[in-house]
Order: sequence, then C-alpha cells, then structure tokens
Amino acid sequence: MKKRTKITIWTIVIIAIVIIGSFILLSRNKSKISSDTGLSSSIYLKYQVKTDIGDSIEVVGTVQASTKSVMPKVSGEIKEIYVEKGDHVEAGQLLAKIDDLQYQVQYLNALNDYESSSNLGERMKQVKKLQLELAEKNLEYTDITAPVSGVISEVNITEKDVIGTTAAAFTIVEDNNLKVKVAIDEIDIPLIKEGMEATIVFDSLNLNLPGRISWISPTATTDMGIVVIPIEIEFEEEDVNQYPIISGMTADVEIVTLKLEGTVAVPKDAIQIGPDGSKMVYKMTQEGGMEPVQVQTGRETDKMVEITSGLSKEDVVLIIPSSQEADRLMQQYGLTISIPSITPTTPSRVPPTGGGRGGF
Repeated sequence: MKKRTKITIWTIVIIAIVIIGSFILLSRNKSKISSDTGLSSSIYLKYQVKTDIGDSIEVVGTVQASTKSVMPKVSGEIKEIYVEKGDHVEAGQLLAKIDDLQYQVQYLNALNDYESSSNLGERMKQVKKLQLELAEKNLEYTDITAPVSGVISEVNITEKDVIGTTAAAFTIVEDNNLKVKVAIDEIDIPLIKEGMEATIVFDSLNLNLPGRISWISPTATTDMGIVVIPIEIEFEEEDVNQYPIISGMTADVEIVTLKLEGTVAVPKDAIQIGPDGSKMVYKMTQEGGMEPVQVQTGRETDKMVEITSGLSKEDVVLIIPSSQEADRLMQQYGLTISIPSITPTTPSRVPPTGGGRGGF
C-alpha cells in the first residue's frame, strides 16, 4: 500500500471519529430533554422565535425612462435653436423660435377687428373675441418650449428649416422619471399588487435603492414561450439623478410579497400535528426540558409560519429533524441517527409544504 493511500485512510478515520464524537456529545447534551418528553431522538435543534418574517420574488429588470416628442403647434421657418443634444432642460424652457412675423400680423388684425366690433351684434362680438384669442395663442406657440424636464436626446431641426405640426422637432428623455420594467411569471401574478415594496439592486454600482410597484399590465405577453405580465417599479427616492443610473441599465429587483413585523414566527419544520388535528410545537422549558404547546398559525412564507397564539417572542422551540434530513446525514456520513418515536399521544410531524420564490 502506498504512503499516500495510508494517509488518506487515516484522514477518513479521523474525520469519522470527529463526526461520531460530535453526535455523541450532542446526544448527551439533549439527554435531559429526551427523558422529559419520552422521545428517543438524540438530535434536536434550538430555534429562537423570530418577530419579523417576509416573502419575496426576485426578477431581473431594465431601467427605462419616459420620452417626450416635442412637436411645434404652429408651422413656419426655424429662426433660432437654443439647445443641443445632451443638454438638460427644465419644463417650460425655450428650445427654439419660429419666425413670428406673420403671426404678429394675424394677432394685430384680430385685435383691430375685435376693437372695431362694438357696433356688431353680440354673436359677432363673440366670434371676434375668439379669433383674437386664437391669434394670441398662435403667436405664443412660435416659442417651442420643453413640455417636461429631462435631457435632449434628439434635435431634428436646423435653422432656416420650414417645419409643420406633425414632425418632432426634439425628443426629451425624462431622466427624473426613471422606472424599472420587469416581467412576472403568470404563476406569481396572484401575489403581486400595486403599491408593494421592492428593492432595486445595481450590482455594477454597488447600490440598493427602495422602490414600489406603480403599474401592472392588464394584459399578458409571451417571452420565449413563457407567459409573463409586465410591471413597472418606480424609485422611492425623489432625486435619483444623484446616482449614475441611466436608461437601459440592468437591475435585480426583489419584490416583497409578504412583510410581517412584530409578529411571532417559527420554521415550518417546528410544527407538529396532534391526533385531534391541532397544531403544536415543542418549547424549551426554563429547566432545559421540553413541553408541547398548542398553537394557532397565520400566514406563511416558503420556510416560516406565523404563530398567532401559543408562543411569545422570548420562547425557544425545539425542532426534530425530518426523516429526509436524517437520510441525508446517514448517506453523507454513514451514521445511524435516532429519529423520535411518536406515540399515539404525541403530535406527529407536519409534512413540509411549498411556498413562494423566496423568504427571510
């Protein structure tokens, strides 16, 4: 036998001795609990009752910004342009000027007609008044202004161009109105509601920002053969522009579907079902023993269950490993593990149940 083979065998033997010794020590430490309850298991897990639990869904989304096409409201020749592509503008800011000579003439003619209408009937006076208001507005419209705040992404005109009212002169990206668009699997849509909290994570920026669901599409779409529902997540912070976030960036989004604070919760594996169908847990006593306590349960996550009565936040519950977990330990370490013997008067285990996509 080679020296390396001998070393390997001795290493395995030492590891096995350490593992077996650990289980023996754990068995001795729990001997008092076993004698108090009559259960034959040598392995118990202590769990301090939680007071906050929740559930969430994780998806990947893309940052998108609303865009606004700026179309002139009157036609004419472009006299001046005051902004360039990439400029940041505020709502109401002057972007360009249309030659207003003909509109000044139309306004003065309308004003003259209105002032001369004192001898006309009331209906004609009203007509002249409306014509004056229209001429005044058209004169104002020769100033092309920004309808929203944002960044100029396109400038489609040059000076001396003659433009109409059907083509966009500018395109503005509303960088102060960024949102994250994601798609939710149709099986998760019953869990989603507008107003739910979310966390938007940018790994590339090492940045986590709070968000909230602002819109859920009324119709589903198909993405690579999977039916999904588009939704939008808005940022909770007002000044998102302080961060280097731009449209098109990828973000991980965790949507909080359940959030319980100040409640009592335990792992689902701690719940036992009694012969009469009641739910029970094993609570550690002050003396280090174990006593069964009947409980009432509330909402659940993937791994946790809310306890509405029967436990307090100071309690410690004892969890007996499931048979599946015992099988895993036996296969991994080649050990024989004692599983609790359940008597007719002792609650039986609750089979594990499924839950959401995540939990905490």
